[in-house]
Amino acid sequence: MSLKTLLAILVIPLLLTGALATRTVISETQAVADSSASHNAWEALSSTTGHYLNYTVDGKQILLVNTTAASANGINLTVEKGSFWRSDLGNATFTLAVNKTYVLGPFESSRFKQSNGRLYVDTNATRGQIIAIRLP
Repeated sequence: MSLKTLLAILVIPLLLTGALATRTVISETQAVADSSASHNAWEALSSTTGHYLNYTVDGKQILLVNTTAASANGINLTVEKGSFWRSDLGNATFTLAVNKTYVLGPFESSRFKQSNGRLYVDTNATRGQIIAIRLP
């Protein structure tokens, strides 16, 4: 087997699943009384790289999104469809007004979980912050 063939076999599936995409991890904290996130646990929204959340507890993770008033326009936040049986329902897109805090989710794994075990979140803006909360 040639080196080109071997590389094609190893790399092409990764490209198709988005595993090589550079995304920013969404910090996670637990929604219990004795758990707290550090003061800098929030991730700034990124329109260039997108974000991901390791989908560790199916259906028990929510996103907390805080938008800022850097612009008069709202923010579109999209949770990408996954690769499982309910992915035919498509992406979920939320239009978020500025200077608000939103609780989004939980998101069902059969619709949104990627084959690599992640939840992908994209946005069209950098005006805000995001964090994930794991429910008990």
